[in-house]
Amino acid sequence: MKHCGTLALMLVLSCLVFWQGCSDSPEQPKTGTVSALVIDGSLGPVADVEITLTPMNLVSRTDDDGRALFEVPAGDYFVDAKVCCAGPGFINYHLPVTVRSDRTVRVELRACLVCL
Repeated sequence: MKHCGTLALMLVLSCLVFWQGCSDSPEQPKTGTVSALVIDGSLGPVADVEITLTPMNLVSRTDDDGRALFEVPAGDYFVDAKVCCAGPGFINYHLPVTVRSDRTVRVELRACLVCL
């Protein structure tokens, strides 16, 4: 008798697992967004800066509002950019970000006296 109860419980659990695994629509990939903003304190947003998201090596350039967007699967990435700075010449950014499903990670990259 003891084995029949265990067998019945296993059967019920197996059915629940099978039922939850079946759905009419395929599961959508879990993605999030990285929003990189390049801004110069004196001049405002900086357009046309190349931003790379690694390790996927996705490349985008900032728009007129200084922003580059990436929609990627949840996970860990780096935001890489070479931003002009009049003093040392450039600031090389390599910032870690963690992307979560249905969330936006905002990264602000500061320029200083944009090279023209």
